[in-house]
Amino acid sequence: MSEMEENMSPEWAEEQKPKRTTFLFILCILTFIGSGYSVLYHVVLSFAHTQIPELVKVYSDFWAYRAEVAEQMEQIFEFMASVPSWQYLLLALFYSGNIIGAAYMLQLKKVGLHIYTISQMAIFSIEAFMIGGLLKPQVADILWSLTFILLYYTQLRKSMSRNVNDYEI
Repeated sequence: MSEMEENMSPEWAEEQKPKRTTFLFILCILTFIGSGYSVLYHVVLSFAHTQIPELVKVYSDFWAYRAEVAEQMEQIFEFMASVPSWQYLLLALFYSGNIIGAAYMLQLKKVGLHIYTISQMAIFSIEAFMIGGLLKPQVADILWSLTFILLYYTQLRKSMSRNVNDYEI
């Protein structure tokens, strides 16, 4: 077998495939958990948001010991009930985009980072400009998302350049 044929063998091709880093795998798992929870939360909220004011009545005794907490919770629940259900469904759709983006990144496809980033920007835009009020994203939320985007970028780049032969002794 010639050297050229040897280099074209399936074993060689398998060794040259990029390998994902463990940290990229962990980031994807965290995204699956967090965004999966958010999808479920927003879907349920879109159908049940009209019952939220009733929750205030049910839990008013629970918050009675702290009047300011009860008042704040009442304001939050009333605001959440006033948000149209289609906006909650739109948020669920973009959180699903986060899951899809993470799945692509798990397969080491660059398009996943783009899908994830666009979904994150859409989520913040919806929360800030469409819903607003008491549900506006905080600076810490934005920094957390930027951190994830940067970590995904660095880990995806590292995984794409990583190769089994790089670690041979």
